[in-house]
Amino acid sequence: MTKWMKADVYEGSPASSMIAMAVMEQSGIRRLIDSLVEYDDQRRLSPGMAVKAMIAPIFDSRKKMPLTGIRHFHNGAPLDLLFGKDVTIESLNDNALARNLDDLFDTGLEDMFWKCSKMIKQKFGFDSKIRHMDSTNYSVWAVTPEYWTDGALPGFSGHAKDGRNDLLQYSAATITDGDRILEYCKAYPGNASDTFMNKDTLEFLKDCLDPTENTVIADCKLVNSDLITTLQQMGMGFISKLPSSFSDKVRDDIIRSVLASETDASSIEGYSTYDTKAETECGELRFIAYRSPTGTGKAMDYLERQGKRDAEKLFKPFVKKTFACETDALSAFDDAVKEHRGSAYAVTGKAVRITETERRRTRGRPPKDSEAPGTKVSWKIDVTMSFDKKRALELADVRNISVIVTNLPFSSEDRGNVRLGATADTVLRLYLDQYKVEHTYRLMKSGMGVDSVYVRTPSRANALLFIVAIATLVSSVIDAVLRQNGKGRRMTVKQYCDGIQNAILEYHRRENAVSVLGPAGSEDKVIAYMDAIGMDPSLLLETFDG
Repeated sequence: MTKWMKADVYEGSPASSMIAMAVMEQSGIRRLIDSLVEYDDQRRLSPGMAVKAMIAPIFDSRKKMPLTGIRHFHNGAPLDLLFGKDVTIESLNDNALARNLDDLFDTGLEDMFWKCSKMIKQKFGFDSKIRHMDSTNYSVWAVTPEYWTDGALPGFSGHAKDGRNDLLQYSAATITDGDRILEYCKAYPGNASDTFMNKDTLEFLKDCLDPTENTVIADCKLVNSDLITTLQQMGMGFISKLPSSFSDKVRDDIIRSVLASETDASSIEGYSTYDTKAETECGELRFIAYRSPTGTGKAMDYLERQGKRDAEKLFKPFVKKTFACETDALSAFDDAVKEHRGSAYAVTGKAVRITETERRRTRGRPPKDSEAPGTKVSWKIDVTMSFDKKRALELADVRNISVIVTNLPFSSEDRGNVRLGATADTVLRLYLDQYKVEHTYRLMKSGMGVDSVYVRTPSRANALLFIVAIATLVSSVIDAVLRQNGKGRRMTVKQYCDGIQNAILEYHRRENAVSVLGPAGSEDKVIAYMDAIGMDPSLLLETFDG
């Protein structure tokens, strides 16, 4: 039988959370937040320290509670070293955290976050001139609208993408730079349009940086006459996917030109490009059409799989449907065939005459002198459907042509800044890099536990997004440092955090020292993580107030 022993009292926190808090502290953004937010200096827990406390659970792979349960998470931690000499476990109560959320909101979240991002980027030596714009959405538990008294915009849209129309729906407009570091994040009501958010974001950028040196990359929602005109007037570079509806369907003209010409082999393996210019309602713009190495195969799969579903949906009614005459049957079939354009499925139909004996109106054996039953004639269409591989290849060749639009000047060689000129391959590579920043949006939308947090007002919901954005900022900076310093197989911050999820950094107050408590190999993993991001272990519990 196992012997029960008295528990030892220790001070410590999960290693992954301690490292994240140390990055926030050493970068100066905790101190910056405290300098920007007006608050009573007699308060034990400052706004910057509250943010620091709330991001900690986000980096623990086992827990997702950016607001609730903060006291439980930090119970046993050396609180005076982490959050200030007078901070106790009672200082991390819900009211203290909520009060700090209110103060953060009153300060102005977007401008404050931009300054935090700028500071931490300078600290670690990142200065990209590329900006990826995108948006995401999320749900938050909150009280009903009749209790709202603050100035935040409400967010009940009634059309939640996750189906939770009972929750507070928000959209978040974001900017991630070319190093995949989050720079900007602003909350909007869940029913805000992408065009509105994009225009608002561009207005913010105009006041924060030199547009003539920077380039914005976004999805096709950026490409409409108003936004492109705004970008042109700002002098901002842009790259985006060209929607089919833009400027009298100029995309169709470019695709026809590509089909009638030869594309150039790209330095990006498997790709080919076609670089051209065309007049649009926004003036002359540059267009780069390209084919990808996997595009034809994916298009073939789509044409076969989705094409079959579409064809069956369109022609399945003819299995049971009957018509009064052959003309009506053939006419209905012809109408369906007209809707079937652009499909790789060959569909034929043959009119079939159906003759049926009419049923008697009365039951039982008919009298001997009764007339013979009559016949009823109707018509149906016998449909035959088959996948036309040759036709599919023709359609797939067209589907494998994508077009991006840009105002970056053409150059046979890249300049120091793409705003001065860029090759077609560079423009394409920058656009394709858009997918690389998707992990930033996935991190914000899932994994942070926002949808399980209850807040009382929209202003706190907005401030909560600021907390999540700060955590994402710290994560994206660590990832950028890992890519910059990585040798051999590159690991991400998530992989490092997963690897040390059971490791605790224990603080020995008498010796003023830190040790790793955890399974075998934990110390090596923690040291490897800190070494990879260039962190001095002796600074783990240091606060920088000088």
